[in-house]
Amino acid sequence: MWWLDAFTTYLYGLSVAVSAIAILMLLSGMDDLFIDLVYWTRRTWKALVVYRRHERTYYHELYRPAEKPLAIMVPAWHETGVIGHMAELAASTLDYENYHIFVGTYPNDADTQRDVDEVSARFPNVHKVVCARPGPTSKADCLNNVLDAILQFERRAKLSFEGFILHDAEDVVCAMELRLFNYLVGRKDLIQIPVYPFERQWNNFTSLHYLDEFAEL
Repeated sequence: MWWLDAFTTYLYGLSVAVSAIAILMLLSGMDDLFIDLVYWTRRTWKALVVYRRHERTYYHELYRPAEKPLAIMVPAWHETGVIGHMAELAASTLDYENYHIFVGTYPNDADTQRDVDEVSARFPNVHKVVCARPGPTSKADCLNNVLDAILQFERRAKLSFEGFILHDAEDVVCAMELRLFNYLVGRKDLIQIPVYPFERQWNNFTSLHYLDEFAEL
């Protein structure tokens, strides 16, 4: 009967599609598998070899090195009501003294500039940077302007930053993060700490998308 042939053809096509999708998922997950293998290999090596020869490092070790000058870079476009709170929270809660925050803004975003001005008036280590071109541009372009401002600040202040930290305007910073960066910056070229997203309302789809991604990783 014709409908039996059609149904059989449908099932065959479905099996082919499912097999193709499974192969694509396998290939796309190879990089994640590699990272997992590296992680578990290093963790096993440390458990069997390293920690038998050396003691584990505890948080109070982070206070031993002298504080190196660190620069925090924050690109901001249309971040009114967000960037001010973030910069204030960072400037008031970070358990560190020798650091400066540079917030990149745009000449056609007066509201964001106003928020940064209010914070920088209260905290002398918070600096507003105005990009050369009107926004929106790319994050890389904004950070290039911020980096140029940092280099000018280094020349004026006659100092050299030992590390550069990138944050987004919506980030809630960890109070001990600069202690960790300061502890590792002499030995590591790149340092990344875990990011934990806060749960949002069900209709905040962008944030929930990130929540799913971070949970998976």
